[in-house]
Amino acid sequence: MSTVQTLAPVSPPGGVFASVFSPSWVKPPKYRQRFTPAALSTIPDTKATLHALLRSLLGIGDETFIYGQDRWVPNLGGPFHSHFESCSPPDQIRHPTLADHAAQDAEEAQSPLWRNLPRWRSVVGSEPLKKLLAAVLNDLMTEFVTWSYAGVYRHSLHLHLEFWVQHLFARITQKALASLDGSAASSTISVPDAEAKKWKDMATARLGALRVDELFDIVVDWDTTAPAIDDLRHFTTNPATRSYLTHNFANVLQTRLLHPGASTINILQVYISVIRSFRILDPKGVLLDRVAKKVRRYLREREDTVKVIVAGLLSDTVDEDGQPSTPDPETLADLAVELTNNSAQDGGADASEFDWNDMDWVPDPVDAAPDYMKSKNIDVIGSLITLFDTKDVFVKELQNTLAERLLKNKADFNQEISVLEHLKIRLGDAALQGCEVMLRDVLDSRKVDNVIRRDQGMQDDRGRPRQADDVQLHAKILSRLFWPTVPEQAFHVPQVVLEQQQTYERGFEALKQSRKLTWLNAIGQVEVELELEDRFYRDEVLPWQAVVIYAFQEADANAEAKAEAGFATSPAQKTVTSLASELAMSPTLIRSACIFWVSKRILTEVGRDTFAVLERLPAGIDAVMGGGDDAGAAAGAAAAAGATGGAGRRADDSNATAAAAAVAAEAAAAQAAKEAEEAERQQKMAMYHQFVVSMLTNQGAMPLPRIAMMLGIVVPGGFPFSNEELKEFLAGMIKEGVLHVAHGGAYKVSS
Repeated sequence: MSTVQTLAPVSPPGGVFASVFSPSWVKPPKYRQRFTPAALSTIPDTKATLHALLRSLLGIGDETFIYGQDRWVPNLGGPFHSHFESCSPPDQIRHPTLADHAAQDAEEAQSPLWRNLPRWRSVVGSEPLKKLLAAVLNDLMTEFVTWSYAGVYRHSLHLHLEFWVQHLFARITQKALASLDGSAASSTISVPDAEAKKWKDMATARLGALRVDELFDIVVDWDTTAPAIDDLRHFTTNPATRSYLTHNFANVLQTRLLHPGASTINILQVYISVIRSFRILDPKGVLLDRVAKKVRRYLREREDTVKVIVAGLLSDTVDEDGQPSTPDPETLADLAVELTNNSAQDGGADASEFDWNDMDWVPDPVDAAPDYMKSKNIDVIGSLITLFDTKDVFVKELQNTLAERLLKNKADFNQEISVLEHLKIRLGDAALQGCEVMLRDVLDSRKVDNVIRRDQGMQDDRGRPRQADDVQLHAKILSRLFWPTVPEQAFHVPQVVLEQQQTYERGFEALKQSRKLTWLNAIGQVEVELELEDRFYRDEVLPWQAVVIYAFQEADANAEAKAEAGFATSPAQKTVTSLASELAMSPTLIRSACIFWVSKRILTEVGRDTFAVLERLPAGIDAVMGGGDDAGAAAGAAAAAGATGGAGRRADDSNATAAAAAVAAEAAAAQAAKEAEEAERQQKMAMYHQFVVSMLTNQGAMPLPRIAMMLGIVVPGGFPFSNEELKEFLAGMIKEGVLHVAHGGAYKVSS
């Protein structure tokens, strides 16, 4: 009875579904094969020898292996090489002739394999040897695919693989099985089509697995590896292989790309390549939808994603001579090319699911996810524009970047016009209305500027300036309501510039009688020319940088007057404090400008926050000229020629000092901009303060969410802060005694 109970089947937990799996208490037989000790000891050697002989017959590891005759047959093509890189293009491989088969059979007949198979069969048996043969052939198929195709990307690779499977792998397998069954090994073997198809499917699966492992490198180097996508198309023919590809590739992206060490530009470049490759691999976009979810989610969390995208769209694709410009590694220039090349149809709206007139409609793939986005012809630009939940984020950043480009001193704005025209097709005219106004302002400003300067006598008949010191003023007239808010950094401009501004205002008011100009002195560019004792400097700088160096010019003029009167003089010096008082400028901005001129070797810091003009460069130091002329270069060369033996080291130290000064100038400028933004934020907070008080006075107590909603409606341009920031702001008003918290957490004006 105990024996019967032990052998009785016991239903494992889980019912019928779990019963199809082997329970853990089922033990395998102790002896799977009944071999003599002598036979068991020969199996490893037999397997190794079988592996080596079959490897040679299949042409694995031998780059000189050729099937049949080694000659080119007219109208038929070239011979087959097992090594893919050494082979002719797959579409030029000839179908083997009778002579090829005969030559190959004669070559294979010399292999010791056919003599060893009967001997091995007598030792281990026919069936065990067949299993051993199957295991070796399985390994050799994977080995061949890796050896011949790893890292090799050429078109029509599947034709090469099919040739190898049909005429080598399947035929030799059939010959080996026939030999084990007692048939003649040298007889002509014909492989049934059904059997050959099974082998080809197995080989295609191995090739697909190899390409899936290489997929990240394939996508990154898209220009040279595009043929590999065709290999994957033959692999992803069922839901199982498609799922394997997307699951594996998504994990690789998470490990190798989506981490803080990768820059946003690199992530976007890989994402663009993923879009291009997966749209070829699966035009319906199901595979791309699965893979891109993590990438899109990660990109949305990066603060600079939208900035990189917009900067790439607006990047210049041609230089001033009309030639393709050199790509900037810090800019995603591929987007500008992609936007220009794609037609309006590619960027159109998604096709409706129920477009009855679409004769090319096909149902969604069977493995499409429930939340699969039904889309058509979504290209790179469309995928990036729809990256965010709302297009307002993209449009706002586009306005900010476009404003910076339009305010530059450029000969034309053809690139900006082209980008806006293409984006209007995708986003609509209404979304880009503000950008259109900005562009029209800049283009109209040129006409208005020429009219005002001509009417006010600010230039002669040839367009040259009439004012003293050759100062020439040009202005761009902006519509205040349509341009992004720019942090204003107020300061006093030189008197000669102020006089021209006043003249310009009179001309504008005469031309546009109902309008008045408000000058934004911190915005724009100034072309400066500085003449020192041993060099000449010319460059385009920011207005506040030009104002600071102009203050040193006035001090230098006073020093020259004293020198003419016979007094001893020294180079003009200024302190940050005196400049801040004289120019009514932020001390941080003053120091930033001075450090900038130190980096250009125009000023030198002689003391703490004290700067002086560097009239002559020390011996052995070359000036860093931003756009300097030949005279400046000659002066630098002369200074280098008169240097001592240690001039090289001093020059290197000076270059390092200049580079450090340039970095410090950028840091100081960033700090000044941050202070200006904070000042502007405080001004806005004062406006928000008034909004909140008026709103709670008129409508009574309100909870925090309702206050945020109302501010989003009434504040021009929308309320830019989150509920947490608003809560901190209201807490400050409570400390001031303006508000207090009523019953239920609502905010109320203090009586």
